[in-house]
Amino acid sequence: MTDGKSILRQRVEEIDGVSRAWFEWLLEDSMMGKILVVEVEFDTDPSDPRFRQSVLDAIENTIMELSKNETTAIVGHLRIVPKGAA
Repeated sequence: MTDGKSILRQRVEEIDGVSRAWFEWLLEDSMMGKILVVEVEFDTDPSDPRFRQSVLDAIENTIMELSKNETTAIVGHLRIVPKGAA
């Protein structure tokens, strides 16, 4: 780990179009789960001309690949938010 960030956060933040990422915790029905929140630099409305599906795909692919091969971190939920909405 570098700068106290998990490898998952580091790799996701390296994707062009991602501004930052962090973990949040969800307590639901007496169970706790981890949420990875990824902030992107564009509007997440698919109708917006600045929407970038390729970035969403890259985020998903990065998380899937790391989960299989490089980390034991388990992400229960993924939330992608536009910058300024977090």
